[in-house]
Formats: sequence, structure tokens, C-alpha cells
Amino acid sequence: MMWCMLLWTVAALATSPDALLADLKRWQPLRSSTTAPDIPRHVYQAALDGEIISGIEIVEDIKAAKAYGVAVFDIPIETFWKAVADEDHHANALPVTRSMTIDGRRRSPDHTIFQYMDIPILSDRWWVVRIQYNGGLYTASEHRAWELVWGDRLKEPALRSKIAPALIEDGMPIAWTKGAWLLVDLGQGRTLVEYHTWSDPGGSVPPGPASRFAAGEVKSNLRSIRTFAKNHTPTCSGSYVRPDGSAL
Repeated sequence: MMWCMLLWTVAALATSPDALLADLKRWQPLRSSTTAPDIPRHVYQAALDGEIISGIEIVEDIKAAKAYGVAVFDIPIETFWKAVADEDHHANALPVTRSMTIDGRRRSPDHTIFQYMDIPILSDRWWVVRIQYNGGLYTASEHRAWELVWGDRLKEPALRSKIAPALIEDGMPIAWTKGAWLLVDLGQGRTLVEYHTWSDPGGSVPPGPASRFAAGEVKSNLRSIRTFAKNHTPTCSGSYVRPDGSAL
């Protein structure tokens, strides 16, 4: 009985907001993302209590704000990572109508994807981003923290030439985008998911209001990727790797 109580206490400490924040602070210098927002403690507490929380962080002198979301899902980290990394199957499962790898090997630690989003009333938007995995953080955290980071490659003509003109003729490229997924293994098949995106949609859409709208979209994206992880990922025959490049 005492042994069971000890195990329960250790598990509780490992998933308390203070223990989680201590880990995140310790891992912060190892993160590849330099744009991660400063998320308040109460957000992690609410996520540990079962809520999906989203918000924005205003950046001084930049009109576009960072939008973020935090949640804890009863999905093993390996499964959730596969869902996040499977960009070539994200079309129509997430709020994009096209999603494909155009440079590098799909689901690898360094590749580039093209995505297209249909937007009612306004011009559709598309973007090209480089996806990178953080192997250093994965190793240093003893495989508890898995990070995927993206940054735009819109200004590289060689990449644009890989996109069929018919795919983008009805839309326009966004101005820029950055962001990351950070997954933390909480044990017992539970995963903390921290997601943030920082983008300027370009065109006639003011980045400020768009950023505030994005906070609600982040919450929707988290629900969508959770559904994708439960319904699609277990049936996908694609090959995947961990953040350090080892086979998953």
C-alpha cells in the first residue's frame, strides 16, 4: 500500500503545474524556437485539469501577435507526434485544403512543406515553411520533450518553382510565419501539447485583428489534431522518426 501511495505521489508531482513549469524553464535554452510565448502558470493548470486553453501575446512594435494553445490529451506522445509530423495527410483534416512536402524527405527532421488555405470572402492564402525537429532537446530531456519548429521560406524562388501554378493562382502568399509544436510526455499515456503560431497574413488583412482571430483558430486546430491522432494516425502506414532522427 505504501509503495502504491509513493508511486501516486511521484506521478502527481510530475504533472503538477509547478513541476511542469520547472521542466519547461530548464529546457528553455535548448528549444529551437526563439518565438515561444511566455505562457502564464494558470494556463498549464487549466490544461492539466482537462481544458483546451488559447490566448495571444502582444509583441511590442509588431502588429502581429503570437497565438498559442495548451492542452493535455490522453494520447501517447509517440502517437501525437506522428499526427503532428504527418503534414502530407493534413489536408482537410486540419484547416488547410492542400499540404505537401516539396523539399526534403517527408516526415524527416528537416524538410519543407507547402500548404494552402481556402478563406471565405478574402483571397485564399498559401505558405511555404521549413520544418525542423529538435534532437538536442529530445536527448537532453531524456526523451520527454519533443519539439517541431517551422519558419517561412517564401522568398526562395527555387522552392516556388516546385509548386504547380494552378495550385496557387486563386490565392496569395502570406507575409511571414513562425511557430512550433512542443510535446511533453506526462506518463501514463498523457501528453502535454503546447502550440504557438506567429504570422502576418499579408494583403489587406490587418495582422492585429487576424492575430486575435487566430487565438480561436488555435483551439480549433488542437481539437482537429487530436481527432486526427485518434482516427487517422493508427491506420497510417507511413514511416516516422523521433526528433533525433531515430526510427519510430
